[in-house]
Amino acid sequence: MKHLRLTSLGLALVGLFATTTVFANSWYEIELIAFSRSSNNSLKEQFEAPTAALKTSNAMDLMRPLVQPTLADLIKAIPACTPAQADPTLSAPAPAQPVSATVQQQIQQLLTEHQQNKQEQPSLVAEDSLDVQLAPEPVTASLFQLNMQNCQMEQWDMDGQLISRPLSTEELALQLPAPAQIPATFTGDGVAKDTAYLVGPNDLQLKNLAYQLQREAGKQLLVHTAWRQPLVSGRNSRSHWYAGSYHADENTDAGQTVDLMQQVQQQLAAVQQGQSSLQLWFSPWQFDSLVQLRLGRFIQFDGTFYLRQNEDNNQPAQLAIKQSARLTLGQIHYLDHPRLGVIIQVKRFTPPESAVAATL
Repeated sequence: MKHLRLTSLGLALVGLFATTTVFANSWYEIELIAFSRSSNNSLKEQFEAPTAALKTSNAMDLMRPLVQPTLADLIKAIPACTPAQADPTLSAPAPAQPVSATVQQQIQQLLTEHQQNKQEQPSLVAEDSLDVQLAPEPVTASLFQLNMQNCQMEQWDMDGQLISRPLSTEELALQLPAPAQIPATFTGDGVAKDTAYLVGPNDLQLKNLAYQLQREAGKQLLVHTAWRQPLVSGRNSRSHWYAGSYHADENTDAGQTVDLMQQVQQQLAAVQQGQSSLQLWFSPWQFDSLVQLRLGRFIQFDGTFYLRQNEDNNQPAQLAIKQSARLTLGQIHYLDHPRLGVIIQVKRFTPPESAVAATL
């Protein structure tokens, strides 16, 4: 009986050790560099234009919380704001530093614009009613503010009384405006998590290579980033990465002259070249990509990249580039294209013991 107990205990310890080992070995660190090249007019090759938007609905996006965070993310970053105060449905966040004064001003501006939009909507009147309901007068920006000390939305009524209330889910869903430019070197805090996360700025291993690319004429470093994540054999891991300048409203500039005849001629030329007649901007970013990694005997890499260009009028305004490769762990792989270069390295990563223990 004692022997049976010892055997069972031994098997349990072996199983625990195997689970820990599998967890540790399933984590990988991926470092990615993408850069664009200036156009080469001597090339006769006609590049492809995108025919559809990137399908990123189920892709991991580690950049969005830093590039264009929602109000809920910023509220959770304020130490005084607990999830119960801001929104009971939010998961408990890790302690974070207070948001900066600039971000606080952005929060106030968003909330004010949101409140003004709600106030300026006319009230609905029933068809059989003769009563005329006037829309409320627009409010000034000073009437609404977020109290950073207790995470309450403060509003003064017509009698001058201060009313405090928690933020609504609709208000928490607001996003800050996208920045005009994303830094080419993009990293996070590097704090270990039980899900995928960005490395810290000191954990980038290919800094010298990125620096050399920045100094070479005719090349623009688009993005240099690295992240850690678990990979499961046979499953696809999809991640969304973007960089460069933001172009969402470039065609709405009041000072820009639109030549309709030129646009028609460009569309006709696109049709004659066998391209789509609708050359739309599928992404507001200069560089947009979907990266897929599949773990097997090798690590299969499949990347779809959209790159804006305005240097060569003979090419589509946005290029669609696809690259595939079998990656060897630890090796630096270079994927070449006349207009785009991609450098990627995948290495095994062993999470800290605290992260391993938290998942067992």
